[in-house]
Amino acid sequence: MNDTSSDIPTLCWTESFPAVHVPIVALHFPDRQGNEMRHAHDFMEIQLCAQGHGEQQISHGKSSFNKGDAVFLRPGAWHAGINNSHVNAYVCCFGTSLLRRELLWMLDEPALNFLLWRQSPDDPTGTFRLHLEPDTLRRCIHHLKELVALGEVETPGSRPYRIGHLILILVTLAEAVPRDKIETQSDREPVHSAVKRAMCLLAEDIGGEWTSSGLAKKLNIDVSYLGRLFRKTLGFPPMTYLTQVRAEQASRLLLRTDKTISEIAVEVGWADPNHFARRFRSHFGISATEYRARFRPAKQ
Repeated sequence: MNDTSSDIPTLCWTESFPAVHVPIVALHFPDRQGNEMRHAHDFMEIQLCAQGHGEQQISHGKSSFNKGDAVFLRPGAWHAGINNSHVNAYVCCFGTSLLRRELLWMLDEPALNFLLWRQSPDDPTGTFRLHLEPDTLRRCIHHLKELVALGEVETPGSRPYRIGHLILILVTLAEAVPRDKIETQSDREPVHSAVKRAMCLLAEDIGGEWTSSGLAKKLNIDVSYLGRLFRKTLGFPPMTYLTQVRAEQASRLLLRTDKTISEIAVEVGWADPNHFARRFRSHFGISATEYRARFRPAKQ
């Protein structure tokens, strides 16, 4: 994977998104012009174009960003809006911990499953694009405006409203998932509880010496059966899911802490420096050293 954006200046995510400590937040940028600075962050992000036209730059190239386009970015994925011409954009950000708690039920909904989990390992840059038809776009903007109105600082009692608006945003966006990407309602079966428990176990102890057989034993289930359940639910095996979680946590630690790369490698379970280097570059397209140098926010 090649970095094709060396001409785009780098911006720390804290400058673009001052509300990074809020679990769920939406921001409105009514008139983006020209090029934005490249940045990365450690939360899920959805960018929606309400008007205008431009492009989104990610590690493997560029894609259009026009009215009705929505771009999903997983934690650690760097990007920049470029060639913006009067782009009216909404941005929705939320932490991945919600996917293992309040939003875990979305695994059982095929379109939401695809939107939030299933597609990401197919693209190691951590990005996914949708296009919304006019009515879907209108309704999604309405829900985004409601979340924007709650502000960038979480106040007592606002969390249930933030979660509610986020659910409405995600459900509306899921309407735009191509039908050939998801199972039909008649094909759908409830997600096995072992998959949900496994996802939580791996995320809670990403530095553990996990193997597929060890995980299956912990869940008291046959290892082959667990693999089939994961592939049916997410499209990939449990150790691939663990790789994604580890890479995203590594990017978070690079951005938020002073820990050395060696310390981070041990913490996320890739203690061998060469193995860590290969895994990180494979996921984000650049080395961990370069990632920290480009995207870590300047100390205040």
